[in-house]
Amino acid sequence: METLKKPIWYFDRNGETSIGQEDFTQSVFYLEKDNGRVYAKWDPNFVKSLSRYSDKGVIAPLSPEQIKAIQVLEDTCQRLTLHMKLEVGDVQFMSNEHLFHARTQYKDDPPTAPGRHLLRLWLSQPESEGGWKLPFHDSDV
Repeated sequence: METLKKPIWYFDRNGETSIGQEDFTQSVFYLEKDNGRVYAKWDPNFVKSLSRYSDKGVIAPLSPEQIKAIQVLEDTCQRLTLHMKLEVGDVQFMSNEHLFHARTQYKDDPPTAPGRHLLRLWLSQPESEGGWKLPFHDSDV
């Protein structure tokens, strides 16, 4: 965990930026000292995909210590996995920053049956309304 808390991590925004934002952000894991909340934005692909920036010298490449930390985290996630089977009509709400989650492959219904209807909603609650403080310098952009 100590390696994950160090300010040596970058996360690829993968094109999800607004005007004035960098293509990547720093600090994948963040601990709020005043209330003990942990903020994490983790997808190993969005950490490893940054090689296009480290190859150009824009950011440092992953160190052996970071590669080991990634493996320990991935192993822990696999060991503590909770599988959920959603049924027709189910709704699931979760916070991407406070709960690690993944998706398994989806099998579509036959063409004659109604297909799935997936809606993705991104909500952000301001701190003034009880939302969590975000650790990024440009999170208010």
